Amino acid sequence: MPARRAIAKMTGSVVTRNGPPMTRLRQLPHEIHRRSLWQVLGIFVVGSWVSALPPPAARGQEASDAFVVWARQNAIPVATTEPGQGFDDLQPFKEMVGSARVVGLGESIHAAHEFFEVRHRLLEFLVEEMGFTAFAMEAAPFAEAVQINEYVVGLREEPDSWQGDWFSGVFGAQRELQELVRWMRRYNDDPTHDRKLHFYGIDLIAQFVSPLKPIEGVWRYLEEVDPTYADSSRRTLLPLIEPFLGQGGGVRWVSVDAYSLLEEEQRNAYTTAIADLIARMETWRVYYIERSSVERYEWAYRHAVSSRQADRRFREWAADPLTVPGRVAREGGPGEGVSSRDLTMAENLVWALEREGPEGRIVLWAHNAHLQKYPWVGQGARGTVLGEYLESMVGDEYLSVGFTYSQGAPSGWVSYQTEVSKPAPPGSLDAAMAQVGLPIFVLDLRRAPREGPVYEWLNQEREQRGATVESGLVDPARAWDVLFHIDRISPAVTIEP
Repeated sequence: MPARRAIAKMTGSVVTRNGPPMTRLRQLPHEIHRRSLWQVLGIFVVGSWVSALPPPAARGQEASDAFVVWARQNAIPVATTEPGQGFDDLQPFKEMVGSARVVGLGESIHAAHEFFEVRHRLLEFLVEEMGFTAFAMEAAPFAEAVQINEYVVGLREEPDSWQGDWFSGVFGAQRELQELVRWMRRYNDDPTHDRKLHFYGIDLIAQFVSPLKPIEGVWRYLEEVDPTYADSSRRTLLPLIEPFLGQGGGVRWVSVDAYSLLEEEQRNAYTTAIADLIARMETWRVYYIERSSVERYEWAYRHAVSSRQADRRFREWAADPLTVPGRVAREGGPGEGVSSRDLTMAENLVWALEREGPEGRIVLWAHNAHLQKYPWVGQGARGTVLGEYLESMVGDEYLSVGFTYSQGAPSGWVSYQTEVSKPAPPGSLDAAMAQVGLPIFVLDLRRAPREGPVYEWLNQEREQRGATVESGLVDPARAWDVLFHIDRISPAVTIEP
C-alpha cells in the first residue's frame, strides 16, 4: 500500500483496494519527464520491501531470540562461585583478559554473596595464573584504605570494626569481603611470593568520609620532614575544617550538610588552604624525599591530592540546591553528581597503576554502574562514569566485566535494594542472559557478530538491573567487553552490627 500511494501521488493515479494504481495515461509522460522512471520503480520496490517487514516489536523479539541463540553457542560454563576450588573451568577467561592491565569486575547490586564469592575467586585466578599485583575497590576511601593496605602487607593487625573504620558505605561488615582481604594477607605472608599484593582504596563518597582524614595523612609526614610548616598548616586549616567536621567512621551526612551551609568566603578559604598545602608539597619535593624516601613522599603527596578531591566533591554537593539538608535527592536522586566521584576513582586508579610499575596489573571491584564504558542513564540522571574515564585514560588496557543475575532471595539485602527477589524484567539484559539456561557462565561480547540481529540487539539501549527498583539503561556492546551471569543470588553474610 505505501508504494502504490507513492506512485499515485507522483502520477495522479487512483489507488484501488486490491489492484495496481490506475494511471491517468495522459499525465504520465509529463510526470516521468519530471521524475526518473528508476526513481518511481525504486519507490515501488523499497515500499514493497518495507511493507513486508514485521512490525518493530516483532523485529525486536527476533533480535532478542537471535542473541539468546548466539549466547548459548558461545557461553563458557563456570563450575562454582566458591574460592579455593581450582581454576580449570576459568582457563578460557585468560584469553578474554589478554594483556589488559586493569580488569573491572562489576556487580548488579551490593552485598550479594555470590557476587562477592566469584569475584574473590577471579581475584585469586588473576593473581596466581596471570600475575596481577594489586586490588582496588569502590567504597574504600583512599585515606582510610591506606590502613587496609598496611594490614595486607603485614604492617598492621585487624581492626575492631571493618565497616566505617576502613571501608565506607555498605561495605566492610560482610564476611565474604573480610575473607578476601585476609586471603591477600595470607598470600603476602607466603615467602615464596616475592612480589606482594597491594590494596588501593580509590573512592571518595562525600556523605561518608571525613574531610580531616586525608589531611591528617599529610601532617603526619610533614611533622617528620618539615615540622615548622606542619604546625603552620594545622593552624591554618583546622579552623576552616572544624565548622563541617563530624562524619566519618560510620557517621554520615554531618559534614556534607554543614558544608552546604557555609558562606562562599569560608569555602574559598578552605580551597585556597588546600591549594597552598599541595603547592608546598610539590615545591619542596626534592628536599622532602632527601629527608624520607620517594615511597613515603608519594603516599603523603597522594593524601594531599585526596584532600583536594574531597574539596572538589564537597563543592559539587553545595553547588546543587537539591543537596541542601533535608532534600530527598541526597539519597541518590539527580542531585548526586555522579561524574565527580567517578572522576576521583579514575584518577586514583591510574595513580595506583603507575605505582605498580610497568608489570603491574590491577583487579578493580565496583558496581556495574561505575565500571561500564557507557554513561549512567537512570533515576533522572545521566553522567560520565569510571569505566568511561578509564577507557579514555588507559584505552584497551581496561577490560570491563559486567555482572547480571536472574533472581535473588526475598530478604536480607541493604535497605535501598528493592525488587531483587523478582525475575529480571522482560526485555532487559539480565532477562536475556537468564534465557541462556546455565546457572553460571561467562560470555565475551567482543566475539559477537558485527552485523545482523545479534549486533542490532547488543547495540541498542536496554534495561540493566541495578541497586534499586529503577534500573539503568545501557548499550551492552558499548558498555561491556565481557558479561558474567549468575542465575540466582543471595544476601552476603553480615557479621558486624
